[in-house]
Amino acid sequence: MKLLITANSPGEVAWIRPLAEQIAARGWSCDIILYPCTFATGKEADVLRTYPAVEKVWPKGSLFSLYWKEGRRYPPGTPLIHLGGDLMYTAFLQRRFGWKCWSYLWARPWWDKAFAGYFSRNAQSTGGLRRRRVHPDKIVEVGDLVVDSVNFQVPELPERDPNLITFLPGSRDEEIRHALPLFSRAAEILRETRPQLRFQTMLSPFLSLERLGKLLDRPVDRRMDHAGGKLVGNRYLCRDGLEVLIYQERSLEHQARSVLALSLPGTKTAEAAVLGVPCLTIVPLNCPEALPVHGLLGLLDWLPGGSHLKGKLLLRQKHRVGLLAQPNQLLGRAVMPEMVDLLSAQDIATQVAAILDQPEELQQKSLLLRQAFQELAGASAGMLDRLR
Repeated sequence: MKLLITANSPGEVAWIRPLAEQIAARGWSCDIILYPCTFATGKEADVLRTYPAVEKVWPKGSLFSLYWKEGRRYPPGTPLIHLGGDLMYTAFLQRRFGWKCWSYLWARPWWDKAFAGYFSRNAQSTGGLRRRRVHPDKIVEVGDLVVDSVNFQVPELPERDPNLITFLPGSRDEEIRHALPLFSRAAEILRETRPQLRFQTMLSPFLSLERLGKLLDRPVDRRMDHAGGKLVGNRYLCRDGLEVLIYQERSLEHQARSVLALSLPGTKTAEAAVLGVPCLTIVPLNCPEALPVHGLLGLLDWLPGGSHLKGKLLLRQKHRVGLLAQPNQLLGRAVMPEMVDLLSAQDIATQVAAILDQPEELQQKSLLLRQAFQELAGASAGMLDRLR
């Protein structure tokens, strides 16, 4: 059987991995359609082509030809799983070609007729779909693809290192070139009183070491604290002697050894929780115009001077922001702190020190987070079983 899957950015591309493994095990195949996205890196297609069972990747620039001509290669009734991107694109394609479309987690009332059904993560996720006016008969609870993805890559947890902290600075250029030096400066401050601490960072598969080096060689905005480091091989060496090891291969396995992670919001916070690694989620608003944003605010980036207006609006709305870390969203409370403000490296170091000063509490949170996510395993198999 041939499936179609839509995706738009690194998080959704990671979700496809366990699906692709299950598809290959069943002797099926899949083609991937990439939709436009503010959060895309441009490397999604390259990563997807390394997955089993993936025969073709349609880049975002092919949407026009796919709609007008190429979509005919997939007959009516072809199953499609919408993992990411604007539902509008899938709705238009479904209406034109008669594909049988399912959406994972997302719904809009005005596109509902284009979807045969919806896959939800759990009862909370189902409630979100119901608030979007989705009929309960169209919803199937399957679990969380993030859990399947992590469990596939790390089937057994390694021993935890109580002195190891992981940085998760993102995969997009503007994120990593500011976040890694900021996190490293906080690490330098921590090392002044805790010299036993060691630090590592995970390099996204969507970014090469060469590209990372070029990003870190750029001048850092004066509004942001930074460690003044330089990339040497697979190490980020800071001016005060701090060494941050960089891992790209088997990155989740290395991450699983750490006692704490410093992270920007995103799928990486959920991946860490699956591993039992609590995350301190950090959103520095020192350079708010550089932050990628969904919705109408994100459209301001396309207008002259719009980015600066977006930055001012983000600063005004910072106190209205809800829970950003996916583990906190799942549990409905701030199990781990979230820092959303104008931040200095000292602010971050102080918060990290407070967390490390409560090792028993940190261990309890580790167990809580891992258990909460492991209960959601099996999404990939559940989806494909429904499509038979």
